[in-house]
Amino acid sequence: MSRNVAEIMVDVLAEAGARRCYGVVGDTINQLTDAIRRSDIEWVSVRHEEVGGFAAGGEAALTGELAACAGTCGPGSLHFVNGLFETHRNGSPVVFIASQVPTAEMGVGFPQDVDQKKVYEQYSVFCEYIVNPEQAHRMTVLAAQEALNKGGRGGTDRPR
Repeated sequence: MSRNVAEIMVDVLAEAGARRCYGVVGDTINQLTDAIRRSDIEWVSVRHEEVGGFAAGGEAALTGELAACAGTCGPGSLHFVNGLFETHRNGSPVVFIASQVPTAEMGVGFPQDVDQKKVYEQYSVFCEYIVNPEQAHRMTVLAAQEALNKGGRGGTDRPR
């Protein structure tokens, strides 16, 4: 039986040591939250996405282990910006998963279409799109490795 992108990502994140994923449930991440429900990773609902970024960063800073957060497309994912910027500044190993609108809606003025890569690559050690199950394992492994090996920010001066 073939697995979807969400299932593959959750398996990889669990293997990399992620114990929790912080976020706000929404329709474009339903497959992800369902995959988390069936895994050893705990979904932690937060009242606002910004809190999810801060919570994942705080956990990663305190434990030195990988933490995760996830958000829906468009404005939902944009609310993570402040928490993730601070997480990056602190050098905490966090993987952020942001869903996207269907590819047929990208670039044609769909209300929730945001070029997330332009936003997040400014304060990420790895920022890529995953568009199919064939690349999901490799991309998620790379994301987790980069976050853990580069301390979330690519520098060697990570505070301890």
